[in-house]
Amino acid sequence: MEELEGRLRDWHRPRDLLPDGFETVLGADSTLHETVDRIMFDTGLAHLPALDR
Repeated sequence: MEELEGRLRDWHRPRDLLPDGFETVLGADSTLHETVDRIMFDTGLAHLPALDR
């Protein structure tokens, strides 16, 4: 596990955003509900009806 963590640390670059601003950064303080709402809105899926399972 430590080897994997080391490799991920070497790979990670803080604030490595996509070009042209086509990326949204969700803060660590974003709740699950806020995160899902944001994803649904940003992807255009917010207007779809909820699924019954």
